[in-house]
Amino acid sequence: MLSLFLFSFLCASWHNVFAVTLDTEGLPDTGLDTSNWTAGVLPPLEDIWDLNDMQMAAKNVLSGKYYASYRTGALNEYTYQANLGIYSKVRLNGFGFRDVSNLQTSTTILGYNFSQPFFIAPAADAGHANKSAEASLASAAGKAGILYVPSISSTLSIEKIAKAGLEGQVMFHQEYIWANTSRVIDELDRIKAAGFKAIFLTVDNTGINGIRTRAMRYTASEDTGHAANFDLNSLAAFRNLTTLPIVPKGIKTWQDALTCLHLGFPAIYVSNHGGRVLDGAPTSVEVLMDIRKNAPEVFSGMEVYADGGVRRGTDALILLALGARAVGLGRPPMFANIWGEAGVSRLIELFGQEMATSMQLMGVSDVTQLNTSYVRPKCSSYAGCD
Repeated sequence: MLSLFLFSFLCASWHNVFAVTLDTEGLPDTGLDTSNWTAGVLPPLEDIWDLNDMQMAAKNVLSGKYYASYRTGALNEYTYQANLGIYSKVRLNGFGFRDVSNLQTSTTILGYNFSQPFFIAPAADAGHANKSAEASLASAAGKAGILYVPSISSTLSIEKIAKAGLEGQVMFHQEYIWANTSRVIDELDRIKAAGFKAIFLTVDNTGINGIRTRAMRYTASEDTGHAANFDLNSLAAFRNLTTLPIVPKGIKTWQDALTCLHLGFPAIYVSNHGGRVLDGAPTSVEVLMDIRKNAPEVFSGMEVYADGGVRRGTDALILLALGARAVGLGRPPMFANIWGEAGVSRLIELFGQEMATSMQLMGVSDVTQLNTSYVRPKCSSYAGCD
């Protein structure tokens, strides 16, 4: 009897010594129990109930170098943290006496039909999480009927990502302004030939990247190859290089949004790139409010997309209510991809459920009907929100 007790005690002690304890980095306490996880081993997907859980699982599995490459923000990561925290400064109005029995989450993006108003945003090097790399992102998005926009800095080639999609699947593609014009022309031609339907053109990340200390501990900063002399004349020249619709990505001021409207772009993409470039840049919530205050015609004259710190369905609903037509998810799909396509599909399912449930609780039956009547800030001015 004593031997059995001693054996049980030693087993329990052994388990406690090797139980996984992760720094949650200030993420919400979801009740995730990692005590049965093994460090470096992929945890069961059934343990995962939201996008924050997926980040913790990725932190457990990925090497320090690869986790840092996804997670890193610029300088003190003020913008990274602000992206996550800004949604707590907005309140959602839940209206009663509304019929929400027939819920509609479908929308159009540049005239193409999608099942959800959220999409998988451009993010580099999906192969760090899984050998399937961007192929699993494309396939999961296609099966769910949502948009996927791969990065030009993907692990897989433009052509391989296109082939990973379903027959008839609509995907857009991200591009940079490279200093090497021949490279730009080649990539644009390949993107169109592969069947991608539009270009998300990063317009604010010119010349250099932000200084990302977390990632630089593993890999030294390198020359980006981006053109540092990109101006309106350069933009006009770029537009002549392709017949695909171009969406300027990285809009952070209402002035730039209005400029894009005047230049006749079909859409803009409000983004601070997950806080990875300019630390101190405003969040998309703040930029959308600035546009609404100073240039409301932007919303009626073009489509607006936005991203930044979106981890819950309610975060997306806030951006949609402020005027975004569609909302991008950047880091979460990278983290979900540690399980490959199954993980990305799980992310889409969980996030879609959160959106649908919250819509019904807000009295919204059709996602395209969201407007500013459904949101209100906690204080009168975001500059004064602490």
